[in-house]
Order: sequence, then structure tokens, then C-alpha cells
Amino acid sequence: MGIRYPQPVLLAAVVLLALASCSPGQSVHTSGSQTGAGAPVVFRAATDDPVVFLTIDDGAVRDPAMISVLKKAQVPASLFLTGDYAVDDPGFFRRLRDEATARIEGHSIDHSDLKGQGFADQKRQICRPARSYTKMFGQRPRLFRPPYGSYDETTLRAAVECGVSHVVLWSAEIKDGKMSFAAADRLRPGDIVLMHFGGAFRENVAEFVRQADRSGLHPALLEEYLR
Repeated sequence: MGIRYPQPVLLAAVVLLALASCSPGQSVHTSGSQTGAGAPVVFRAATDDPVVFLTIDDGAVRDPAMISVLKKAQVPASLFLTGDYAVDDPGFFRRLRDEATARIEGHSIDHSDLKGQGFADQKRQICRPARSYTKMFGQRPRLFRPPYGSYDETTLRAAVECGVSHVVLWSAEIKDGKMSFAAADRLRPGDIVLMHFGGAFRENVAEFVRQADRSGLHPALLEEYLR
């Protein structure tokens, strides 16, 4: 079954709805909010540093050329890996982590939509990859991205149970060599950019670098800004 991706307009609607829900004079933090006992959700990192963050999802397509693309571009990345893909070729992702400055994070076992699932099922989807990644890669993931950006309060509670510090969404997306923005016409400090492992990988990385340069920003590692 093909993976479906959320349309940028839907993400923009979420951000704009958050803006509209605030009373006059109230500051808006689209970087994230704590909900009950659940993990905070972040669309952007709360920073004034001139930085932007690349995140790469899934891991279905694995081409050794991707390693050299990221390394040559000098772009660090957070890799939100689907468990079924990670266990297929852990050596590839270890090389990507070590040679291209990347961190490995969680993205469920099989890329199923978590929203509406029970607590036990959601916890299994988040915790099982976290345990296996600790063994395969020597470090437990701290971040989690729900497939399709779809989650509910149960997801956030399950994430905490699995040791997740932040549930990470995004504020811009690159697809087929073109970037789309949720609430602006260019990258801003702290923006989290989504792309996927796929055929346009080289073009997508080049677009990320171009847009970062256009906004006077430099690539940084998201984990260094989400503590």
C-alpha cells in the first residue's frame, strides 16, 4: 500500500487555527505546547538563532548516493525511520548517521495511522522501534513523528511512556524539488522541514540548501534545540 502524505494546506490550516484561537495580546507558540501528561508537540523549534532543521522520513528507498549527497551539502538531518524499513538495512542508516551527521528517531513500526488506536497499540507502535533502535544504533530515540502527522491525546501519552521528549511535526515540506510553507513564503529561524527518502532526494536536499541560503539561515541538528 502506498504511503499517503498530508497536503501542505492542511498543515497551514492547523497553524492558522492555533493563531485564531488566541485572545488579543496573547503570544502564540507554534513551536509546541504541553498537553496534559503527554509529550509536547512541536512544529518549529523556539529559537532566534539563524538555524533551520532538515528531517527525513520513512526509509523505504535506500540509495548509497544519499549519503554522499548529505555529506557534500554539509546538511545534518534527523531521520524519522519506520521500523519495518530500519530493520531491513540497519547498516545503511548507520553509515548515514556516521558519515553525514544524522540522528535516528522514531516513526512507528509500519507507518499506520495512530489516531484513534487504543493506548496499548499506540504504545507498541512507539516503544518497539525505540527498543530495537537502541540495540541497532546504540542510542534510544528521543523524538517521535506520527505517520501522516496524525495523532491524538493517546499518542502523546504513549509517547511519554516510551521515553519521547517531543512529538515532532513540521512547518515546511519539500517534495519533487520544491518547498512549500505552512504559514509564510520563506523559511524562518527554527523551522522544521519535512522530506522523504525517495527518487528526488538530491533535488530535495538542494532545494533545502537554496531556501536556507535565501533566508540567511544555516542547517542545524534538531536534537540540539529540543532538550
